[in-house]
Amino acid sequence: MLDNLLMALQQSAFANWLAGAPYGVIITAHSVGLATLVGLLVIIDLRVIGFGKGLALPALRKLMTVVWVGFWLNFVSGFCLFSIDAKKDYYSTLFRIKILSIALGLLFGWLITRNVLAREQQYASVDARAPGSARAFAVASLACWATAIISGRLLAYFTYGDIGIE
Repeated sequence: MLDNLLMALQQSAFANWLAGAPYGVIITAHSVGLATLVGLLVIIDLRVIGFGKGLALPALRKLMTVVWVGFWLNFVSGFCLFSIDAKKDYYSTLFRIKILSIALGLLFGWLITRNVLAREQQYASVDARAPGSARAFAVASLACWATAIISGRLLAYFTYGDIGIE
């Protein structure tokens, strides 16, 4: 039944339309969303790790609104891209690694925001150092986003045979 649903999505008029003329716009939107989301989170993660002293940690909380704009742009464009090759993507280990990495990266971003960026009194000084747990979350976040990007790029180069389905 799931295979039928995936194939119905993949063979829908919507997916066929997306695979045509708007594909370039969608892949560009996905790249812009990715650059926005991950680029800003890398800045935040690096500051939490200890780089860029002179920038107060709570000041970075304002970037989270733009991070979420990037996320939603990526989510919508990613669903469009998924619909074009739904069955291949769903069964791909690379796709599952990508989705898991994104979920964990968002979780680490939320934990850093809650435990460091949202605590203005505690970390208001430009020389403030994030606690060890937050630094560990930041390192893990960087690893998650690198994994998501690499697995997402590799996904574009593998065919059905490469992932063991017809």
